[in-house]
Amino acid sequence: MIDENREKTLVVISLGAGVQSSTMALMAANGELPKPDCAIFADTGNEPKAVYTYLDFLKKILPYPIYKVSKGNIIDDMIGSIDNGTRFPTAPFFTQAEITGKKGMLRRQCTADYKIIPIKKKIRELCNIGFGKHFPKDKYVEQWIGISTDEIGRMKPSRDKYILNRHPLIELKMSRQDCINYLNKNKIPLPEKSACIICPFHNDSYWHFMKTERPIEFAEAVDFDKKVRTGSRKIRDKLYLHRSCKPLDEIEFDKKENDKQLDMFNNECEGMCGV
Repeated sequence: MIDENREKTLVVISLGAGVQSSTMALMAANGELPKPDCAIFADTGNEPKAVYTYLDFLKKILPYPIYKVSKGNIIDDMIGSIDNGTRFPTAPFFTQAEITGKKGMLRRQCTADYKIIPIKKKIRELCNIGFGKHFPKDKYVEQWIGISTDEIGRMKPSRDKYILNRHPLIELKMSRQDCINYLNKNKIPLPEKSACIICPFHNDSYWHFMKTERPIEFAEAVDFDKKVRTGSRKIRDKLYLHRSCKPLDEIEFDKKENDKQLDMFNNECEGMCGV
């Protein structure tokens, strides 16, 4: 809870260039929400090409700056850590024990490493406060996150006392479909799903879409799925991108599957991916 007596020094949009965050950004541009100071896009280095294209489109039409920040390329970092035995920047990979066959899931660290921390560093830079230094107790930053009413389980308060997370779409009682309707009404092209190419949270319908419509990106995911199989020396179970714990290029995807995996988003996601 932010003390009302504290001074709000910055208003930022956490921009994923997906449907919800793009709608929120455009509503602010159209005067239907207060104008923020800026938007910040955290680049994992593994976003679909369509996301980068849409981000460039938003840069042209939004009346406030969009900053792109990055910790590095998530694939290069993960493969590099496997090769040299350093700390493995874990994503929620599905696991299978080689001896018992028992299945599980790794802890999700990628959102914090590649989304939350780079955005916080940029926020501090914009406030002229070095990362790790104490933020003035009489000031705070308002961060907008594009979560809609059908994803209310993803709402979480900031872990930092100087950041107030706000969810304007929730406040306006807007669902994802409401966001789509808003974009259509304003003749704005719809963005594609904003999530890493190699994200284990993709459902079968999206894997099928990627395989048939984005074969280069699917091939990248297949290659990574094979390379990440053995994990690091500290992770003995085999790792997979698909919950079946089968190689990605051997799966017959259920293209009619809906968002069965979104429960994991609600349980795990920090509200920073796929918006």
